[in-house]
Amino acid sequence: MVDVTGKQDAIAIKDEYQKALDYAHEKVKSNVKHLYEMNHKLKYAKADAKKFKDNMVADEEEKVKLYESLGNLLNKETNFEKEMMQTSQKGKKATTIKIKNKDVDDVNIAMRDYLDKYPEYATKSSFKRILDRISEIEEGIKNTKKKYNEQVSIVLRELEYFPRVIMESEDKINVFRKQLKEGTEKLNNMRYLRSMFYKLASEKERMKVNIHTLYYRIDEFEKTIQQLKKEVEDTEKEYSKEKTK
Repeated sequence: MVDVTGKQDAIAIKDEYQKALDYAHEKVKSNVKHLYEMNHKLKYAKADAKKFKDNMVADEEEKVKLYESLGNLLNKETNFEKEMMQTSQKGKKATTIKIKNKDVDDVNIAMRDYLDKYPEYATKSSFKRILDRISEIEEGIKNTKKKYNEQVSIVLRELEYFPRVIMESEDKINVFRKQLKEGTEKLNNMRYLRSMFYKLASEKERMKVNIHTLYYRIDEFEKTIQQLKKEVEDTEKEYSKEKTK
């Protein structure tokens, strides 16, 4: 029987676009899943980098306190302050037991030089205990810094993968929206959908010639992509200074 209403043609067109949309939707879904996996790897790398950085900060703080203790011992048992006063302007800074950040290196070097000059003090148990701990912490900072730099390199490497995958995901969403718009417009202009037959048809019959979009999650996927994109941009800003270190 000849279909004078054009319904069968409309169903065929609808099925064609529905399959295309299903395929496009799966591609978007796959890309977003891949982005999630990449983001998890990036977060793990950032967490490890933060752990190493926090450890370095804690060790540096402990080292400063140990040097303060060493300075107190030097001032108590030797002529350290007096000799530093006589050597240079830097020595005047070294007489302050509460060390400021900008003076830390000068003070530490002054203490080390002084103990090299008078090794009998460095071998005393009270001095040796602090000096051994300082050496241990400095070696730990050195090793931790190496691990931190390696982890930063991993973070920066992971960041490099995102632009391409994000671009592909956005392109696939655009393809989906274009196909949906094209299919909807084409169906709306078909003879059957513009006829009295369609207007009088039941909801069930109308569904046969309308594209089903209820199970598509394109808006949700697009929102996820934008959120992940922002997280990547924030991480790039956070680690941009690390590239020059």
